[in-house]
Amino acid sequence: MTSNLTDLFNNARKITYVSVPLKEESEHETEEEEEVIEAAKEKAKLEREYEDPSIANARTIFVGNVPSACTQKELRALFSQFGTIESVRLRNIIPLNAKRGKRLAFIKKEFHPLQRTITAFIRFSDEIEAEEATALNGYLYKEHHLRVDMAQDQNEDAKHDNKRSIFIGNLPFDANDDDVWKAFEECGEIDNVRLVRDRATSVGKGFGYVLFKDEASVSLALRMNGNCQVGNRQIRIKTAVKKAKPVKQNIPPKRYRPPNKKSHKKKSMPSNDTDGVQQGRVGKRPALILKKQKQNKKKKHLSIKTNNMRKDVIQLKKKS
Repeated sequence: MTSNLTDLFNNARKITYVSVPLKEESEHETEEEEEVIEAAKEKAKLEREYEDPSIANARTIFVGNVPSACTQKELRALFSQFGTIESVRLRNIIPLNAKRGKRLAFIKKEFHPLQRTITAFIRFSDEIEAEEATALNGYLYKEHHLRVDMAQDQNEDAKHDNKRSIFIGNLPFDANDDDVWKAFEECGEIDNVRLVRDRATSVGKGFGYVLFKDEASVSLALRMNGNCQVGNRQIRIKTAVKKAKPVKQNIPPKRYRPPNKKSHKKKSMPSNDTDGVQQGRVGKRPALILKKQKQNKKKKHLSIKTNNMRKDVIQLKKKS
C-alpha cells in the first residue's frame, strides 16, 4: 500500500504545468466596443423620437385598474407571455405631496390616500402580440379586474357600443371599479367598467359606465334600478345615450373700430323722398326757435346803437 502511494507522488512530481497566456484586451478594443454601444443607444433614441405615433399606438395596449402597489417588473412578467415587451409606462400617479414629482412618489410609494389604482401603457414589438395581449381584459389580478384595450382605441368613440352599456349614477365617491363589477356580474359577462374620476385627486365624481359583452345583459341590469346598492348608496341605472355635441354657429367676428378723437357733427341733408323732412336728427321745438330769434334781434340793435354813438363822437372832435 505504501509503495503505491510513493509511486503516485513520484509521478505527480514529474507532471509539468503548461500556462496558456490569456489574450489581454487592449484599451483600443474596449473604446471601440463602448462607441458601438453608444451609437446603438443613440440610434434607438432617434427611432423613438421620429417614430410615427399611430404606428407606435398600434402595438401598444392600455391597462386600467392596475393596483397602485404594482411595479413595472410585475406587469412585464404578466404580459411577457404574449411576446417581447419594449417598454412599460405607468401613468395617473397622484403624489401625496404635490411639490414632489410623480416619479419620486412612485419609487417611495407615497400616493394620495384615496388612490388605489393606476394605469399603464405596455408597448410590444409587434401589432399581433399587442392584440393577443387584450385577452387579459377582465383578468383578476391582485383582487383587481384589469381593463385591457388597444391604446389607439382610447381616443375613438365609435368603439364604445351604447347598446351594450349602461349609465350608473349616485355612486359613492370612494367607490372602486371592482365594487361595481361585483354588483353587476350576475347580469352577465362584463367587458369593462369605467368610473369618471378627478384628475387632481383620483376621487370619483359619482357616475360611470358598465359595458357588457351581450346586449341581453343590459335589460337585466335595468331591472335592478332602485334595488342595487354600492357601498352605502342606492345607485341609479339608465341606458347609455350618446349626447349630441352642440353645433357652433358660424358668426363672423365684429370688426374693431377705433374711437374718433375729433367727433364731427354730421349735418342731415333733406332727401327727395321725404319732402324736406330731416332724417336722423329731431328738429328743435318752436318755442326755442322764437327765443333765439329774439336774442339775435337784440344783438343787432345794440350793435347799431354803438355804431351811431361812435359817429357822433367823431363829429364832435372835428368841430372842436
